[in-house]
Amino acid sequence: MIERIVPYQAGPSLEALEREHGPLVRLSANENPLGASPKVVEVVAREASRIHLYPDGGSTALREALGRDLGVGPEQIVVANGADELLQLIGLAAFDPGDEIVVPEPSFEPYTTVAQVANARVIASPLAGYHTALDDVRLRITDRTKAVMLCSPHNPATTIIPRGPLTALLESFGDDPPLIVLDEAYGDFADDPEFPDGVALLKRFPRLLVLRTFSKIAGLAGLRVGYAVGSAETIDRLNRVRAPYNVNRLGQVAALAAVEDREHRDRTRRLVIEERAFLSRELAQRGFLFPPSQANFLLVKVGDAGKARDAIARAGILVRDGGMVGFPGHLRISIGLRATNERLLKVFDDLGS
Repeated sequence: MIERIVPYQAGPSLEALEREHGPLVRLSANENPLGASPKVVEVVAREASRIHLYPDGGSTALREALGRDLGVGPEQIVVANGADELLQLIGLAAFDPGDEIVVPEPSFEPYTTVAQVANARVIASPLAGYHTALDDVRLRITDRTKAVMLCSPHNPATTIIPRGPLTALLESFGDDPPLIVLDEAYGDFADDPEFPDGVALLKRFPRLLVLRTFSKIAGLAGLRVGYAVGSAETIDRLNRVRAPYNVNRLGQVAALAAVEDREHRDRTRRLVIEERAFLSRELAQRGFLFPPSQANFLLVKVGDAGKARDAIARAGILVRDGGMVGFPGHLRISIGLRATNERLLKVFDDLGS
């Protein structure tokens, strides 16, 4: 069983690449272009003298702060070592051999991996172009379906599942639905009025489980802190398989400071939305095609992805080859600062000349 699992390909570290090529800007990993809040950096530096002490095993202060921010009880939240560990907890707590897990494909690879590790059966639901095909997802539900994995905004397609179709899908399951995992890792960057707030849906749909992360909007990708929000019963099941002390001391204090620093979150959101609009407009004027993004990256169709990626790398910018995430002939490009985005556009101009 293990032999058929394809390891996640994160690629070389930025440090290794810079040793070989010199300074680089990484637009290949959907990281925060502003970095973490100065308040977060300050609290991490202050907490560093206490790293010999075990962290709070339940991330209590962080869950309480998140609960106040989201309007739910702390017992409805579990914090983990990134969204990747949250997916592992779901697999451990909910998936049994022979279960069916419906996964829109292509999408974030760990959705499939956690099902394979549990020896569950992945039922693929092909995207409709760049969009999650909810009608197809519904057709693939059987009495053996244990969970449905949804991603909105979608990684890597950048599109959202609108409020109306999502609500209709959830209502269609009746009184005995499967677990619906809604990954909102990029939800902080959505400005479409049809983008639904997954947490607000929990009161109506207790079998919904919403995943969120501090890696993107808060710029804490290097500390690995994510959280899930669901019913108290669902969160209790995840806690039963969660390792003690799963979120380190620095990650907890950093995330807590990030929750409290709304100004930095708002500044990051404004910058990403403004630069996303700028880059989208400029690329469209140059004739490039891509779905309208609601994330902090674009998925751009290019004639020769390998050639374009290499040319962009020579200009000191790293982008992701779409073939590695299920979209050959595309580049996945994170939203950067204006100077970086303009440098990227110049490379495209030079390629076309």
